[in-house]
Amino acid sequence: MQKKYFLPFFSLLCLTGFSLSAQQLSGKLFSKETNESIPYAAVQIGENYGVITNNEGEFQINVERFSANDSLHFSSMGFVEQKITLKNFKPNSTIYLKEDVSQLEDVFLVNKNLSMEEIMTKVNENLDKNYNYSLKKFDIFSRKQSTTKVLDMEFEINKATFLDKSVRKNFNKSIDSLLHINKNSTNTSYSESYTQIFIGSSLDSLKVDLQKVTQLKDETKAGDAEDFSSQVFGKIAKNLKSKNTFKVKSGLLPIDDSLEVGKSFKVNRSQDSLLTKEVKSAYARSMKHSANLHPGKLEFIEDFKAYDFTQEKITGYQGEMVYVLNFVPRKGRAKYHGTLYISSETFAIVKAEYELGEGEKAAGMNLKFLLGIKYRRNKNTGVVIFKKNAQNTYDPMYMKSSTQDYVYLNRSFKFKENTDDRSNRIKFKFDLLAENDSNINQELLFVKAEPITTETYNSFTEKEGVVIEKIKKYNASIWKDYNIISPESDLKEFEY
Repeated sequence: MQKKYFLPFFSLLCLTGFSLSAQQLSGKLFSKETNESIPYAAVQIGENYGVITNNEGEFQINVERFSANDSLHFSSMGFVEQKITLKNFKPNSTIYLKEDVSQLEDVFLVNKNLSMEEIMTKVNENLDKNYNYSLKKFDIFSRKQSTTKVLDMEFEINKATFLDKSVRKNFNKSIDSLLHINKNSTNTSYSESYTQIFIGSSLDSLKVDLQKVTQLKDETKAGDAEDFSSQVFGKIAKNLKSKNTFKVKSGLLPIDDSLEVGKSFKVNRSQDSLLTKEVKSAYARSMKHSANLHPGKLEFIEDFKAYDFTQEKITGYQGEMVYVLNFVPRKGRAKYHGTLYISSETFAIVKAEYELGEGEKAAGMNLKFLLGIKYRRNKNTGVVIFKKNAQNTYDPMYMKSSTQDYVYLNRSFKFKENTDDRSNRIKFKFDLLAENDSNINQELLFVKAEPITTETYNSFTEKEGVVIEKIKKYNASIWKDYNIISPESDLKEFEY
């Protein structure tokens, strides 16, 4: 009797296995010729749905809403696209792509033979036509890694009439504890989020649906100079018993005539939720001003005459023939070097890789002796990939940026209570020094992009925010229902 029912039951397991256990598929992408991993390759299923391989060639994709006969499409610059049906895909398998050795150059050069300057001129002429984000909805997964090395921290109260003897000792003790924990320390943290953004008829109109946020961070340590300053100000506010506002000066400069110290300096060291308005503000700035989202704002495209371009080859990518141009500085104002991938038909930038030259700075100011402030961005590298849509414009698909910032802050602050009772007026003065190096790596995966109507935009109502899921070690199951960038080894092994 057992033999009679064994085969049907086993067959049932096989039939249901795809829908139950294969909702999240993962694997690796390698070059067949070199046996090297292929980073930033597209892994798609359906027209506007997919992920990108990470820097180690790994990917994971949720296929719950697709059938066993649907196909995964694997594509990358310079490789022949490969398709595998879901029913034939083996979990955690390695897929090998063949290099594209077709004679595209011969076919292409018969019809067009443009100079580098002509190509870059056409890129700039077609920017507005190629990139249009109005009335769009994007599903975005974001991952941010921040590593801060605290070089120096000091805090000294010169005067504090608001601290009576009973609390002065405890206050100083808490400040000393902050300095002890943070000084000469290195702190690494990770944050991840999944967000839907709705863009109206202009980039000024944006709505956000924040769906999930995770945080892997040691909250006992300050993240950077700003975080340390906030902790100090928060402790001041906690001990400040006044309902009045304050006049604030830093050095000779007035900062505020009516600062509500209690409200301004209260810091929740254990932030449990992330507000929609905070995320909305960040995405609004990015959608309107980010050079990665608007390639015409990239220095080496906007000011392309300051660079020397050389054509490496012509290749194919997702049905388009693509120029591959390397660029290096030609004039003193040029700072970057890298590679551009440009559609031969639309002259859209479909991919850009760039890096700040050695000894250059992306931004900075030095007011160390005048105002006690110094800032310098010593590193700025990026990768940005776009995908052509059904409307023949281009949507962002993936972005990665890596920056290294040096920040120095050495300031004196004076606070004076706004009250007519001068004999009991609260005054306090303190010196604050904070110096740190910060390395930030951020990735954005545009999982899905689709056009929307004005009615869809108007009907969506934002919620207040979401609770942050705090973890001490990376847990892949947290994102099992989402399409994300597969975590690299450093994140998988990180814990505190």
